[in-house]
Amino acid sequence: MENSDQLFKRKNPTEIHNYPKKSIIQYSEPGRSYTYKIIEEGYYPPATYLKYTKGQSFRIPDNYEVETSWRKPKKLQTVRCLIKYVEKIQYHVKSEKSSSDAAVLYAKALNPEKKTHYSGPHFFGLNLESIEFNIKEKSFHFSIGEKNNEETKWKARAAVQVCDKSQITCESYRTLASISQDLPREWKVSAERKEITHEMKEIIPISLVNLEPSLPNDPVNSEIHINNSDVIDNVQQSIGKGERRDIINILKYLIPGLLKRKVLDITNPIIHLRISGDRRNVRRKVKQVMVTCSILNDIDNLHQPENHYTIVLYPGIEKYETLHIILDPLIVELRKLKEEGLEYDQGVKWKIELYFSSDWKFLAICLEINAANSKYFCP
Repeated sequence: MENSDQLFKRKNPTEIHNYPKKSIIQYSEPGRSYTYKIIEEGYYPPATYLKYTKGQSFRIPDNYEVETSWRKPKKLQTVRCLIKYVEKIQYHVKSEKSSSDAAVLYAKALNPEKKTHYSGPHFFGLNLESIEFNIKEKSFHFSIGEKNNEETKWKARAAVQVCDKSQITCESYRTLASISQDLPREWKVSAERKEITHEMKEIIPISLVNLEPSLPNDPVNSEIHINNSDVIDNVQQSIGKGERRDIINILKYLIPGLLKRKVLDITNPIIHLRISGDRRNVRRKVKQVMVTCSILNDIDNLHQPENHYTIVLYPGIEKYETLHIILDPLIVELRKLKEEGLEYDQGVKWKIELYFSSDWKFLAICLEINAANSKYFCP
C-alpha cells in the first residue's frame, strides 16, 4: 500500500522548470501532462479590471501568449493561445486593404441602407501629430507626420542656452530629458551646440597660437574649478597650444545688440572696455589661463558670466614668456583701438576707453615684475 506522502504527491500537480532563464515549463497532474512554452508572460491589470477563471478562480493576465503541447510525440498536439483584454464592442469589422476601407465597412455595419463614408486616417487617429500612452508603467511617445524643423531647432538652441547658463552637464540633461518627452534629446542638444560653435567661428574666427612645448610644473592646487569631462579632454589635447580671438571682431558683433538695448548711445560713441585675466584649475593637474573682455557700459548685467567674452585661452600657468607670446596680437589691437578708435557702420567712430582688472600676481607677471619691491610694492 502507498503511504500518505506518496498519495499526496500523486494528487498534487507538479511543475518542472527553470523559468525565466528558460521559457519551457513541464506540468503534470494525475492523468495528464502538458508542456508550456511562454512566448509573452503579459501582466495583471489593476484590480478593477482583473478577471478570474470560473471554478478555481485563477487570475487572467493581459497580453499573455503561450504555446501548449500535450500527448506523446507521435500524437503530439500543439496550440498557441493568446489572451488580450478588450472592451465590450457592438460592431467588429476588419480590412486588409486600408484604414478607409475598414471605416466604410463599419459604416455599412452601423446602417446598411445608408451610404456613409468616413476618413480612415481621421477614423483611426492617424492624423494626430503626437500620441502618448502608458504600458506596464512605462511611457511611450510617438510622433506621426512631418516634424517642424524650425521648432525642433529652436527648442534645441534654447536647451543649449539653459545648459550653459545653469551649468547643466550632459549626463544631468540626459536624465532630465528622460523624464519629459517634450525636451529635445541630449544628442540633439549636443549637435546643436556644435553647430552654434561652428557658426560663431565663422563670425569670430579662433586662431591657434603655438606656445612653449613644455611648461614648468606648478604646485598642485586642491581646489577644482571645472570637472566637466569634455572640457578636461579638450584641455589635455590642447597642451602646448593657445587660442585667441580678435577683440575687434567681438566688438563689431556686440555693438548692434548693445545699441538695440540702448546700452550704447550713437550720439555719444564711447565704449568702456575692460580686460581681465586670471588662472583657473581644471581637475587637479591641469590649469588654464584665460583673458576676457567686458563692456562696462552694460553695468546692470556686468556681473553675469555670459557678458564676459573670452579673447585668450591656453592650458598652463601664468608665466611672462608665455603671456608675451599669446598676448602680443592683443596688445597691438588694444593700442590701435586706443589711438584710432573703432569705425563701425554709418561712419560712426567709437572711442575706446581701456581698463584692466586682475589679481596682483597676474598683473605683476604682465609687467614682468618677479616680486613686490620698494619701487613696485603694489602694481
